[in-house]
Amino acid sequence: MNNRYDTGLRYIKAKDLVFVILYGAVLSILFGIMVGFLDYFMQRFISISFAGILFFLSSMQIGKLVRKQYEFPHLVYIIITGVFLVVQALIIYFLPIIFRVVLEFNAPEAVFNVELYIYIIKNFFTSLFTQFNFNLWLTVLVFSIGTYLGIKQTY
Repeated sequence: MNNRYDTGLRYIKAKDLVFVILYGAVLSILFGIMVGFLDYFMQRFISISFAGILFFLSSMQIGKLVRKQYEFPHLVYIIITGVFLVVQALIIYFLPIIFRVVLEFNAPEAVFNVELYIYIIKNFFTSLFTQFNFNLWLTVLVFSIGTYLGIKQTY
């Protein structure tokens, strides 16, 4: 075998797959919310975002914890972990924005408003591709590197 991980579907174990999904989803969402709020409050006092550094640390930790859930690495496990790390990066990036909206309008129910999420994500991709925003591209680069570092820990 040339790879350090399996690629055949017959090598996927149901128990391992369930634990990869559970650990990946739960840890990514929890770390994403925790880091997003931590970054929001740190920005209020220091005016500097540490989201990228915190994402590096949390994604590598998630990668290590997910890796402990199976005996032999498989490409499917790695892809699933990567998807959840991207979800974590989105939570970390968008949570401070959504939290500002909630506080500004004094509307905690806005956290569950799907239209708000769609509007924010649409504006993100529109500004990413229609105009050059160095800060936005740097954020995407930092989160991409963090996702790679987390995935690297899984095999």
